[in-house]
Amino acid sequence: MSANIIDPFNSTKLVSMNKYLNEMVNLYDSQKFPKVLLLNGKKGIGKFTLVIHFLNYVYTQNDSNTYSRKDSTININSNFYKQLLNQTNQDIVFIKAEENKNIKIEEIRSLKSTISKSPLSNNPRFIVIDEVEFLNESSVNALLKTLEEPSINNFFILINNKQAELIKTISSRCFITNIFLNKSENSSVIDYLVKKNDIETFIEYNNDLSPGLFIRYNDFFLKFNISKDDKLLVKINKLLNGYKKIKDKTLINLISYLIDQYFSKLVESNRNSLDLLSKTKLSIFENLNDLTLYNLNVNSVLHSIEIKLKNV
Repeated sequence: MSANIIDPFNSTKLVSMNKYLNEMVNLYDSQKFPKVLLLNGKKGIGKFTLVIHFLNYVYTQNDSNTYSRKDSTININSNFYKQLLNQTNQDIVFIKAEENKNIKIEEIRSLKSTISKSPLSNNPRFIVIDEVEFLNESSVNALLKTLEEPSINNFFILINNKQAELIKTISSRCFITNIFLNKSENSSVIDYLVKKNDIETFIEYNNDLSPGLFIRYNDFFLKFNISKDDKLLVKINKLLNGYKKIKDKTLINLISYLIDQYFSKLVESNRNSLDLLSKTKLSIFENLNDLTLYNLNVNSVLHSIEIKLKNV
């Protein structure tokens, strides 16, 4: 369920990102669009969706029935959109890291071969690299050589989700735009997704939780039969057992989010115990980190967390 909802290719309505779209469009229309644009921002706030809408504008701007700038909406019946969905447009190249893995150097070498060939049309060619933070040193060196080669009609859009430290030699070659949603904008996107997809919400959300992560976290509650009324330890138990089965680190991040929320509420009512609460929370986070790092026994980690929660 969540994969389709948060898939940027399915996001035909752009919400709370119009100012960034306008900036990109103005740069492009004034022929000042940078050769290498780096979009920095939290994972799940809609950076890739923003790029999809920008590309729809660029390649269909002569057809007013294809992309609506007025309400930032893609016409799903347009040929260009169908090409994007199937990733068959010859003028656009997409590269993305696999789940929890680095972008392979072979993909960068293949990219170099692709863009060394003249495009079949006179259109600009855009190369979109998502999760650029997962480029290792070898891949970065190969990419830098490609970036530094002169080109007239090739444009790179790099997306940094800040899940790992970005190698500085990449950012130094880029025009950088920091993407941020304030609390109201963040809530507007989540509210839109909830209403559009008729989603039953199981978790509380705030500005620390991006729309994409909210959808994934909420979907995990449904997948593992977790009620919003379950006690924290029950939620942790179900999520840890889910992690044992599918080894998705997003489940550990969800547990951390729930724990952080839980302790934030404790702090509000127990100001005098701030030091104890802070140390206990950090200790639980260490348990979770050790679980993924050393592949510890889930039951022993759960038992350790249970003892610590009982002592606060």
